[in-house]
Amino acid sequence: MNDRQLPPQSIEAEMSILGGILIDNGAIDIVHRIITTEDFYRESHRQIFTAMDDLTDRNEPVDIVTLSVVLKSAGKLEAVGGGAYLQTLVEYVPTSANIAYYCKTVAARAAERRLILNAQAAIGIIYDGGAIVDAVSKLEAAIQPVVRHNSEPVGMTQSCRELVKKIEHRSENRGKIQGIPYGIEELDAATSGMHRGELIIIAGRPSMGKSALAGNILDSVCSSGGTGQLYSMEMPRADIMDRLAAGKGIKYQNIRNGHLQDVEWAKLTKAISDIHNWKLFIDDTPAISLRDLRTKARRQKRDGLDLLLVDYLQLMALPGKENRTQEIGQISRGLKQLARELDVPVIALSQLSRSVDSRPDKRPLMSDLRDSGEIEQDGDVVIFPFRAAAYCQKCKDRVNDSTHNYREHQAKAEIIIEKQRAGERNISIPVCWMGEYQKFVSI
Repeated sequence: MNDRQLPPQSIEAEMSILGGILIDNGAIDIVHRIITTEDFYRESHRQIFTAMDDLTDRNEPVDIVTLSVVLKSAGKLEAVGGGAYLQTLVEYVPTSANIAYYCKTVAARAAERRLILNAQAAIGIIYDGGAIVDAVSKLEAAIQPVVRHNSEPVGMTQSCRELVKKIEHRSENRGKIQGIPYGIEELDAATSGMHRGELIIIAGRPSMGKSALAGNILDSVCSSGGTGQLYSMEMPRADIMDRLAAGKGIKYQNIRNGHLQDVEWAKLTKAISDIHNWKLFIDDTPAISLRDLRTKARRQKRDGLDLLLVDYLQLMALPGKENRTQEIGQISRGLKQLARELDVPVIALSQLSRSVDSRPDKRPLMSDLRDSGEIEQDGDVVIFPFRAAAYCQKCKDRVNDSTHNYREHQAKAEIIIEKQRAGERNISIPVCWMGEYQKFVSI
């Protein structure tokens, strides 16, 4: 498109929509199902449509008189062409019968404008020496709104039909995990696995095993042929690979210091062979932004994606935000929306506040989620891995006496299901912590 070409538009269709609403006020509901205020090309039409919305919200009639009053009080009547232009709109279209057709025309032209503007912005970023991911993000933003995901209220006939089909499927597969397995039998039984569209929060104080539990889950998903994406802002990719290999039954410390016995070398060779076949993609970009994460995840979804894992939420960046609480809240909401959009479980690891450490009872509570109450609201499932031994002085001193067995206490752990929208909450699942292999196992 050269500079002399006008952006795609249909002024006639826009006038027909506004005129149709003036003839039949109820037609505004049809309009809202197809387009938004921003889809109008002409600014004056946007202002008229906004005024119509205001009147509708107040349950007042939308006609030339009431519309003129609203626009005049806002100081916009003359800017839109005055009462004469409103009269022209009424006379422009004889009926509101074809308003849906006009709306689709306006929506199509608006989509074309977005594609052009965002494509031009992406080209500008490249010529200005900007980051390629910013240019790709612009293109993603251009493509995404073209396909609208508007849903209509569904009646009981269809809802009941869907319910029966779903229950029949569950009955045929009773005894099996309905979702994607976590890989810990008791946890899968309590939650029926991870479900698509869920935001799952795994939270805890340092050294409780958040990353280890995430490794458990990745092993479960990827060993079964699933595709996962891991965004790690806490650990570089090399350290993650150390942990994944240790989870296959090799002492983590020996992997870290290189003191591997012959039998461990054999196990390591087998572990690497297994992991090599995983469809797991690791991104260790420090402080990745929600925008960049969303762009990369959408791209992976086209090639297949079953699980997205973020380690951890508080290390993500949201440029332009100064208030940390609002920033974390917006990130958690963004991850929840991403789970729904991509139709995959999204797991976000989260830190807990230090207030846990000052209490006599160290077991975590929902209110301990750090930086924002939005996390507990957005999370469909909230899980706390908990090891009492992390607070035990005798364990720190490696004491074995008549009242304390160091190894037994170290191995005791639990996974607390503090919240799940589709099941029982406040459940404690006893598990065994195998620290030398960085993994949790069923008792």
